[in-house]
Amino acid sequence: MAIHSKLGKLSDIRDFVKDGSFVGIGGGWSCNKPMAIIREIIRQKITGLKVMSIVGGWEMEWLLAAGAVDHLVFSFLSLESFGLPPNFRRVAEKKLIKLTEIEGCSMVKGLQAAGRGLPFAAFAGPKGSDIVKEAPELYKTVTCPFTGKELTAVQAIAPDVAIIHAQRADEQGNVQIFGTSASDLDMAMASKSVVVTVEEIVSLEKIRADKTATVLFRPEVDLVVQSPFGASPCSCVPFYTAHLTQMMKDVQGIGKPDTAAQYIPGLIGKNEEEYINNVGGAETKRKLVRLARNTKRIDSPEALSEEAA
Repeated sequence: MAIHSKLGKLSDIRDFVKDGSFVGIGGGWSCNKPMAIIREIIRQKITGLKVMSIVGGWEMEWLLAAGAVDHLVFSFLSLESFGLPPNFRRVAEKKLIKLTEIEGCSMVKGLQAAGRGLPFAAFAGPKGSDIVKEAPELYKTVTCPFTGKELTAVQAIAPDVAIIHAQRADEQGNVQIFGTSASDLDMAMASKSVVVTVEEIVSLEKIRADKTATVLFRPEVDLVVQSPFGASPCSCVPFYTAHLTQMMKDVQGIGKPDTAAQYIPGLIGKNEEEYINNVGGAETKRKLVRLARNTKRIDSPEALSEEAA
């Protein structure tokens, strides 16, 4: 049986993410976010999106700043040490887009139900909050047929496409992730299509040699794009750390609509090569790689002092 290559280009994202698509975005916190795909979506001016992530942050802030989102499904959004995402705060306070808040466990349960071909998942929660009242189209109260216990049912969540970033894959679409994977696997299993950017393409023999790291297999993946530094400015360990200086600049650049309109196209350029050059080029890449390789552990000082600070 012939095995076809799943390799493609970033520009192929238009075949999977279209205006109005429901897109699940992988990664967690500031790790393994598919930022190269986010930038390509913005370059191609794809809009009207419904987007979701388990632990959202930079990817959502960029899409919101670019005006690409009509409906945001979220459990938590943060820029971590850089604070509350200003574009998220703006659209939420002014009710500029549709917002659906789901607590994290419900989101995972909904994805898992879709991945297993089920219409819903039942679990003991969430109790004592207004989350259920805020999204009545997603939640129902059901009774367990075995115990008679009252449970909460969450509707299956099935994105049109999942976009994730991983460390490596082979050209057939077998994908390996090291470190933080958040709920990437649940999201991929629930989605109709799966697009993955990776730091490197390796041989099938190398995939087999470290087969326990394989989280997605070729029948489950529709497109693989080799995109070195595809998670930057977020981190992708062990390849590189987060580009914190650039993140600081981004918060200021995309934080307000009047500055974002010029900042975004000027930074992301026409392609990833231009983007990398705009954020420091080869020298910055070397520093981020070196920092990831040399940093093993940072111990907290026993007492605070001006010298330690």
